[in-house]
Amino acid sequence: MKLTILGSGTLVPNGERNSAGYFVETADARVMLDCGAGTVHALARYGLPWERLTHLFVSHFHVDHIGELASLFLAFRHGLQTPRLEPLVVIGPRGLDRVMEGLRHAFGAKLFDLKFPVELRMLVPGETVELGPESVLSVAKTPHTEESLAVRIDSSGKAVCYTGDTSFTEELSSFFSEADVLVSECSFRARRDEAAHLSVEEAARMASLSKAVRLIVTHFFFHVRTDELVCEIQQSYDGEVLIGRDGLTLEI
Repeated sequence: MKLTILGSGTLVPNGERNSAGYFVETADARVMLDCGAGTVHALARYGLPWERLTHLFVSHFHVDHIGELASLFLAFRHGLQTPRLEPLVVIGPRGLDRVMEGLRHAFGAKLFDLKFPVELRMLVPGETVELGPESVLSVAKTPHTEESLAVRIDSSGKAVCYTGDTSFTEELSSFFSEADVLVSECSFRARRDEAAHLSVEEAARMASLSKAVRLIVTHFFFHVRTDELVCEIQQSYDGEVLIGRDGLTLEI
């Protein structure tokens, strides 16, 4: 498996960090996780096989996670260099059909008039999707929005997990159990009761409880000092810590 960070930031404009987006390559699937501002052009910037994307996963409907859905479909409509016939499967929570219909109203139905099939799969917590003969995607509920989901991809004995946006729960730690890589939001230095996001300590504790081999923290609303943040996380988590940045690529 291979993971590339397309966007490690938030809704706040940042010259170094796009909004949320990740690309996971397995032996039998190419999966984009979220599609925030800046992530579509990042697909090309980092040399990723976006034209052969097999699955797009949407964690929830906040604009910093879905803001370039229309741009991605426009790229598929007009930007393909080689023809494709394989379907694109768009996976997300219930309500995803409403979001897609909204894009049709806003930008016109031709946006989705592609030369290959597009399938919509709306999941509830606990459901799974077979990505290919060797790969499975599963989802769990996160306490963030009514629809928000975390995702886990298991392939050929390896597992990559992504929190999406969430606050802390021990149940999610079980869902991420023994992940080879846990990509976790890490919004605030200290917990904020009014915000359904993770603090540094909570992200570290969730990774520790899950026994994840490696933790990548992203989605920062604070200025990141890499060495300080690594040390802070290591107070509660004894696995490998990576500070997420756009373009970071990891072989798993």
